[in-house]
Amino acid sequence: MNSYYQLIFLGDTTCDVCRKVKERFFVLLNERGLDKSLIAVLDGDLTLTGREAGGYDSAKPTFAFYFGKQDHGDKDVDALMKLIWNRDAIYPVFFSVFEQEIPKTLQSINGVHYVEAELDSIVNVAFEELRLLRKKRRVFISYKRSDSVAVANQLYDVLSRQQFDVFLDTYSIRGAADFQAELHHRITDSDVLIQLNSPGFMDSNWCREEISEANARQVGVLQLNWPNVSAGAANQLCVARKLDNVDFKHGYYKHCFSRLKKVVLDEISAKVEALRARNIAAREDGLTAEFAKEAERQGRVIVKEPIFLVESRTDGEMWYYIPAIGVPQSMDCYESLEMLKKWLKGTKMPDKVFLIYDDLRILPRWIDHLDWMNQYLEVKTIKKQEFVTWIQSTM
Repeated sequence: MNSYYQLIFLGDTTCDVCRKVKERFFVLLNERGLDKSLIAVLDGDLTLTGREAGGYDSAKPTFAFYFGKQDHGDKDVDALMKLIWNRDAIYPVFFSVFEQEIPKTLQSINGVHYVEAELDSIVNVAFEELRLLRKKRRVFISYKRSDSVAVANQLYDVLSRQQFDVFLDTYSIRGAADFQAELHHRITDSDVLIQLNSPGFMDSNWCREEISEANARQVGVLQLNWPNVSAGAANQLCVARKLDNVDFKHGYYKHCFSRLKKVVLDEISAKVEALRARNIAAREDGLTAEFAKEAERQGRVIVKEPIFLVESRTDGEMWYYIPAIGVPQSMDCYESLEMLKKWLKGTKMPDKVFLIYDDLRILPRWIDHLDWMNQYLEVKTIKKQEFVTWIQSTM
């Protein structure tokens, strides 16, 4: 299996804490049912090595730990600059005096004072940034029940075991709901859409819209094309996998109860992981980059830290902006505060915290609910379509 995420260790990588963090990360990865081969582990040299030679890949979701050491200078500063330029998350870990252990390159970023009891909290920052926690791993399976119900159920089982939250459209939308609006809402909240392009799939008007909706939201699309079914002109913006008769058990596809072989299911799940890694990074980067670009255009200074953006206001206040990929919920507001409490332990909490999100194709009633919550919750939400006006209103 290829790696789809990068975990980088810089600074004093010979210290015992670096070893503990690395070991604990892979213990938790295994406990969460994820394969260690998903993660490429790099050091300073590999970070400076090109992708073709087995080094750093700027397209992959990346998280870096930097371990401080008293007066060890700007160790790995070239690697740090490369990561900062690519807007990758870097988490400084120090042991005594931050300014004496961490290079100046990183001193605008909040670090963590290492305490043994906080090991899991420190490691979980990497899981959160890479979005490897189960509740952040959402897959949408779109299929025609009369053609491919057995394959849909196979994929549901396989991906659920790999810690994905799997959505089946024909099962999960309640009766009497606006089917099309619910469908668009659910696609927005997914990391990957799997389209089972069986012989009768494109007969549905709703199905024909799904790929364009997913691409508009930067949701990765994996299209599985049944034997004798082509992708078609409308489906060119996705990754396609042609299924042959030999991919099915008994050597052919016959009806909706035909099932895929295990080796094919394993290949599909690997493709899902790769698509998710690529597209979740693109969605988050696009959202934060657009907000930061507009703020900077209007003279405001925004700094990217792991998981959030930070603004130092002229009045001395600190405002934090956290990207919410998919559909924000009230629990996201609560969890963002809990995350910041752990992240900023021992230092001043921000004066204001905001969740930024893309509101296109989210159900109107859900947006109304988020707007209503802004009156009562400490963490406020900001719509992507209102970035410009919101920034102007808070100058």
